[in-house]
Amino acid sequence: MVKVLPFSEYAPWLVWLIPLVGSVLVPIVALINKRLRDWFAVVTSFVGAAYSLSMIPQVLNLHGGVVDLKVPWIPQIGLQAGVLIDSLSVFMSIVASCIGSLIMLYSIGYMAHEEGLTRYYFFMLFFIGGMNGLVMADNFLQLFIFWEIVGLCSYALIGFWYRKESAARAGIKAFIVTKAGDVLLLIGILMLFIQTGSFNFLNTKDAVEAGKLATSILMASSILVFGGAVGKSAQFPLHVWLPDAMEGPTTVSALIHAATMVKAGVYLTARTFSIFSSVHEWLMIVTYIGSVTALMTATMALVSVDIKRVLAYSTLSQLGLMITALGVGSEAGWFASQFHVMSHALFKALLFLCAGSVMHAVGTTDMREMGGLRRHMPITFATSMVGVLALSGVPPFNGFWSKDLIVAAVLHERLYIPLILIFLASLCTAAYSFRWLALIFFGKEPHSGESAHLHESPLVMTVPLMILAAAATLSGFFEESFSEYLGLKHGVGIQMAPLTLSLLALLLGFIPSYIVYFRGSVSPIIFRRGSLEAIHKLLSEGYYFDRIYYAIFLDGFPRLCGWIHSQVEDRVIDRINYAVAGAAQFLSQSFRPTHTGNLNYNMSAVLIGLAGFFIIVMVLVGW
Repeated sequence: MVKVLPFSEYAPWLVWLIPLVGSVLVPIVALINKRLRDWFAVVTSFVGAAYSLSMIPQVLNLHGGVVDLKVPWIPQIGLQAGVLIDSLSVFMSIVASCIGSLIMLYSIGYMAHEEGLTRYYFFMLFFIGGMNGLVMADNFLQLFIFWEIVGLCSYALIGFWYRKESAARAGIKAFIVTKAGDVLLLIGILMLFIQTGSFNFLNTKDAVEAGKLATSILMASSILVFGGAVGKSAQFPLHVWLPDAMEGPTTVSALIHAATMVKAGVYLTARTFSIFSSVHEWLMIVTYIGSVTALMTATMALVSVDIKRVLAYSTLSQLGLMITALGVGSEAGWFASQFHVMSHALFKALLFLCAGSVMHAVGTTDMREMGGLRRHMPITFATSMVGVLALSGVPPFNGFWSKDLIVAAVLHERLYIPLILIFLASLCTAAYSFRWLALIFFGKEPHSGESAHLHESPLVMTVPLMILAAAATLSGFFEESFSEYLGLKHGVGIQMAPLTLSLLALLLGFIPSYIVYFRGSVSPIIFRRGSLEAIHKLLSEGYYFDRIYYAIFLDGFPRLCGWIHSQVEDRVIDRINYAVAGAAQFLSQSFRPTHTGNLNYNMSAVLIGLAGFFIIVMVLVGW
């Protein structure tokens, strides 16, 4: 008799298997019909999204519990594959699947005239499947495999226009920089496995709680694992790859920033929170890495003129806020972080797709060549306005609620330095967000001659914008429901002190942007003159991190290798080789007279040698 498994046990596997299998079928469907290929990829992504949503009732019935489903993987060594069903894994799967499917739908219009779409849809589905597999994995080893799949897809999609040198370089840069974090993650995973004998998250947590790991080992492994998160979520000092990742199609940028790749690091930190939260040093490192990244990258966005790079720096900053909240070390901080993951996924996907809609119309990424587009693209303008209000933290949009929770969590733990850093980051966020909106949709039209040709994007592109805008507007009101879904006791709620700080940062950021970019009372040229010129240069160069890294790894490392070759290899190693050869030649010349060619003489020498050998052995053994 065949046992029929309940649907709830199929869904956690199908949510990532369907996109992965679908990606493999994309080239086959493309042989039949190109249009069918496009819609096949879209429908496949929506089916995966439906399966992710179907797991919500099961999670609610768990009331904060966990279900770990396992199947044999490598029976010879007792290794099992599994899926972990809890509020965190299902939530992240919903983010990846649902937002990913909207981006796939948007791609039908945005990528319609591009070449290489079979490759594009293959990697987009593979990306979504890899991210779902990553968040549903119940063990470190399985997570790491999908972690690498996500990295491979990002490399391929960032460099999608590989004939363009800057795109090819950006893909390679993303691959190499994130690999630095991946190596740290792998070492950390192996350290935990050696100590606990298991890759499973739950078993590792039990081992830590039982005190089976030495404090030093636990601290080292926690920092190494977080190193992987720093690479994937582009946190300081491995943040340099993400701005260049804008070389890929805007839909790829939206997927990376809102639903996959960079969220993987935040997920890993949240997943291992219960394992490492007892390590005070880990919490401090997480908090300060996050808060420093939040402020540093927010200041970079203030001077960028590229429509997508501003959003890229914004993503870095918002990820910093999520990481900071996790480092707080409390349930309130963990909840605030995940609530902001949801908020950011919605408004950042919205903003990137709005940017794509604008680029689709004007054909440039330079905001200085835009302006006045609100009259020609009313839907894109309205939805962009929603995205900016949410990103800036304007009530009642979702960013206001989640940012307020982060400020409250940090303030409650009296972490004043991180609090100052995220306050300044929020101030900068409001400033660059409204600057972004003003440069694109307000002011004069620099391309007035082309204004007659400007038009709103097609329905297949604007429908996802409207859905995301509605979600960004309404989702903030579901804080209590989200808290209940995550299995937490209660939400934090609105508190006067953090509310005041959040609104003050919003106001202080909005006023200068309004004066300079909306009213035009002050020319933005003042920021590039006098004493401000050096600061402007510093920010536009990204604090010179790229130049420093290039000087060390692209210039310095080859120079070091050249010095080693000339000074060590030529002068030391070669001299040793010559000395060894000379010594061998000297010894051969010295012993040559002993080889007379006389057989009697040779036999006598052998016998004397053997006798001497046996005498030495007898002395050593005490005979």
